[in-house]
Amino acid sequence: MLWIEAEFKGKTVWAQVHDEGNLVVESGRVPIRYSDKPGAKVYRAGQGNIQRRPGTPVALPDGVSADASGAKGRSGGSGFGSAGKRTQAQAAAARDSAARLLETFAPTSAVCFTDGACKGNPGPAGSGAVVKLPNGAVHERSLSLGIATNNVGELAAIGLALDVLDETGFPSDRRAEICTDSKYVFGLLELGWKAKSNADLVATLRDRIGDRNVRLHWVAGHVGVAENERADELANEGVAQSIRG
Repeated sequence: MLWIEAEFKGKTVWAQVHDEGNLVVESGRVPIRYSDKPGAKVYRAGQGNIQRRPGTPVALPDGVSADASGAKGRSGGSGFGSAGKRTQAQAAAARDSAARLLETFAPTSAVCFTDGACKGNPGPAGSGAVVKLPNGAVHERSLSLGIATNNVGELAAIGLALDVLDETGFPSDRRAEICTDSKYVFGLLELGWKAKSNADLVATLRDRIGDRNVRLHWVAGHVGVAENERADELANEGVAQSIRG
């Protein structure tokens, strides 16, 4: 993961950037850290409060999400509520945010939506992926995982999307945009959170992503984004297959 020195409310921080140097922005917030040491806490700060400093982005060791470590009130949320508990206004805002995100994708990019599911946690689990190629072709995949956790299902869904890109011969140097509704997956694979569990699977996915021009995005789930809903259906097909054995 790449970071660049910046100023946040009068303090020097590191702000996360994409490979091309643009700030990583999720729901108007940018991942920042106050230290370049391994395990540094990663917060999410309002984009308008961050001033970049001149310099070249550098790779830093993995940090740890301040959310995951129990910090409260520092990084803020998406403002979209949580699945199953959203108001109509929150769902509409989340849906509009996803639509705006999709509009930023280049027509030459592959666009992937992934999801994981399980019945019980752990329990019978599955993954689903929808991959839309620039030529208009849409590829769908469902995967049965046997007994696993929901987080494993979400991670495996990223691998499923990468499998489809490999199988279709999509060039590794062309941009692939992957949308997940799992903040856990987004944090691990895009923000550089330290993996406290599923470390081998995370390491494998990081290697695979490193071999491609991939960017991950978080989108709110179950707000009516068609491809996200379809990925959920495919993941649940994988759950059903796991139940049948």
